[in-house]
Amino acid sequence: MAEQQTLSMIDLASSANSNSPLAPIDDALRALFTTPAQETVLQKTRRIMGDNISNLSDDELEVYVTELQHLIDYWLDTFEQDLFDGVTLQQLLREG
Repeated sequence: MAEQQTLSMIDLASSANSNSPLAPIDDALRALFTTPAQETVLQKTRRIMGDNISNLSDDELEVYVTELQHLIDYWLDTFEQDLFDGVTLQQLLREG
């Protein structure tokens, strides 16, 4: 995650000033920390979970990932509603 944040900052700095003296360093960092741009959610899940989910088909894994995402969204919404007097952060920001 820190690598991705570093790359995001490098991308912002490079795009702001393409003639930057740090351009060779930026290019080297991108070469070291690149991940496949077209990596799907299932590929990323398999890469992260490794052998723990090797027996699941893509269809089964997609169902589990989708269900987990719905649970996470629900838990976060519930937490935000408890924290912000019955509204989510997204609703609060729209009102402001």
